[in-house]
Amino acid sequence: MTTVEAVLRRNGIDIPEPIIAEQLDALLRTGEPRRGVDLSAADEQFLATYSGVQEATPEQLRTLRARSVAQVAAEAGRALTRGQVADLLGVDASRVSHQVAQGRLFVYSVGNRPAFPDWQFQCADESGSGGLPHLAEVIAAFPTGSHPVTVRSFMTTPDDDLAVGGRPLSPREWLLSGGAPAVVVELARTLGEQV
Repeated sequence: MTTVEAVLRRNGIDIPEPIIAEQLDALLRTGEPRRGVDLSAADEQFLATYSGVQEATPEQLRTLRARSVAQVAAEAGRALTRGQVADLLGVDASRVSHQVAQGRLFVYSVGNRPAFPDWQFQCADESGSGGLPHLAEVIAAFPTGSHPVTVRSFMTTPDDDLAVGGRPLSPREWLLSGGAPAVVVELARTLGEQV
């Protein structure tokens, strides 16, 4: 059987399995599904008859759950420590904590330690290293309690509202290319509402 650590390493993520397990545990606890409204038996029957939506099979539900857990595991494997962020930004670790307090970095907790998703940083091949331009404005627009996997998906998935030359860009690409942050901020405010 292939371990999660082996799969992540094969994909360029070299983090020990105990750290991944701790982060995975924190992310899964953070991601409690929202509960819907209970329907009466008559309403359930009406929806079943007229909505055109079929109930998921147990196998489909298992597949969806496995995909969700895989996304959480990947997020856990991509998160940076405060020390790694300090090295990346060329600052002392205490400055990273100040940036978090000022809302300039997106962070989630793993136990009593912060974890920083990698999507919010520029690489050397992206014109330097540092934080994503206008990140604080975007972070402030995220609805309270936005799950790190949802935020990654939002920031890294191309969006038709952010097209340049007919090519949709992700919010991350849009900000890196100098696009107006207001567009991304407006989209961020609706995070979790998109279907």
